[in-house]
Amino acid sequence: MTDTPDTLTQVSPTSPTHPTAKLSGRLNTPKLILTVLALASPLASVSGWMPLVISEGNGAGSPLVFVFVTLAFLLFSVGFTTMVRNFPRTGAFYAYITGGLGRPAGLGASFIAMLAYLALLVGNYAFFSTAFATLLTSFTSALEFVPWCLWGLLLWSIVSTLGHFNVELSGKVLSIMMIIEVVLVMTFNVAVAATGGPNGWQVQSFTPGAFLSGSLGIGVLFACACFTGFEATAIYRTEVKDPQRTIPRATYLGVALIGMFYVMSSWALVTFYGPADAAGAATDNPSGLFEAGLRFYTGNVMAEIMICMVVTSILASTLSSHNPLARYIFALSRDGVFPARFGAVHPKHKSPANASLLVAAVGLAIILIAFLSRVDAIKFYSWMFGIAAYALLLLMSATCLAVIVYFRRNAHDESMWATTIAPGLGLLSLVSMLCVVAVYFPLLIGGSTVLGSLLQLGIAAIALSGVGLAVYLRRARPHAYTHIGGETPELAADPV
Repeated sequence: MTDTPDTLTQVSPTSPTHPTAKLSGRLNTPKLILTVLALASPLASVSGWMPLVISEGNGAGSPLVFVFVTLAFLLFSVGFTTMVRNFPRTGAFYAYITGGLGRPAGLGASFIAMLAYLALLVGNYAFFSTAFATLLTSFTSALEFVPWCLWGLLLWSIVSTLGHFNVELSGKVLSIMMIIEVVLVMTFNVAVAATGGPNGWQVQSFTPGAFLSGSLGIGVLFACACFTGFEATAIYRTEVKDPQRTIPRATYLGVALIGMFYVMSSWALVTFYGPADAAGAATDNPSGLFEAGLRFYTGNVMAEIMICMVVTSILASTLSSHNPLARYIFALSRDGVFPARFGAVHPKHKSPANASLLVAAVGLAIILIAFLSRVDAIKFYSWMFGIAAYALLLLMSATCLAVIVYFRRNAHDESMWATTIAPGLGLLSLVSMLCVVAVYFPLLIGGSTVLGSLLQLGIAAIALSGVGLAVYLRRARPHAYTHIGGETPELAADPV
């Protein structure tokens, strides 16, 4: 039975923090980690993005690139989790940037966040289409000419259905898929670590010479694309058992675990093929680099299972981008920025059902428009992933700055390390990576400098539209303006 709006708890924009507007769930730390890291799609990253870090980046030095990116994101996490403890709002980037930099900046940030997760969502529909079509045509050529849109619609129906229910159901699905993905990759990693591979053990990957070789900037760019998802922990604030403990633990453990996973996986790939030959092997056969290594140790059966799991990995990643986007829309509706009906909580599932339905409708429209415009699926998802990577780095940089400003303005008991030093170092690292991504952005969206510039300008325009809407609300709907970021004067210092 389809739920109608009048079966849902409605939220008035004049009472955006009404208790009936709260989502609920019982996610613990392991489930939250698996839920958010599914967006990074570890198996798809190891078999898809990692060969690009090796071939287009700095080759044998790729493990140190992942070490650098992991450290940068851990520094970001210090300030991010400090805000979780001291600024108890849902909305993650949207709330924290509002608290530190003011409501116009916060609303602009929320628009960029929605763009990032929407780009990941629809990009994954196209990515799934190509991976699923490849899998099916390996069994029969009869399906070779099926339009990619149909496979995207298949995934859309699955994700939209799961997104309607409580996050616990999504968490169970994502947990199972994540565990299988990690086991498959670690089977290869442990085999290389135990045997040294065909070429023997090596530590050259961790030398300064290897790190600085090749195109370091491109390596950093593609490595960043492997980490999407960990920042979503705070979005589920009202759906975890103990947000004050669970969210910081999940954030730190998520970054550390996925970072170590990528460092070990990239070292294993370089070791297996040899430091001198790894870049060449990745250039010659990027999509088959990991598969060939796994097949060497486990035979054909495990390799075929891996090919199937790449498809389910993309499914998990798609669901992990649908859920945060629905919760951003929910938060903005709860705060009176969007229509109140999208801030409704399903009475049974305690999920943002209407917001999830809106996400599904927008995703469907974009898939159909892209297909009817005859956009190639591979080109489309490269554009979308490039937009998402750039937008998320922008948001993390702004969050580090917001943390520093917030704790300078408000009394607190936190250490200088947590409120200034770590966020400052994180800001420096993230801005450096952002500059690299801006320069090499065309590589993420197919190589066109003109298109790359237009898309970056488009991202800036979307941010400015959020700022402009906040300015309009301040004049035309001051009550809605005061609730941007989930703020109330009784609970926190009033941002600008």
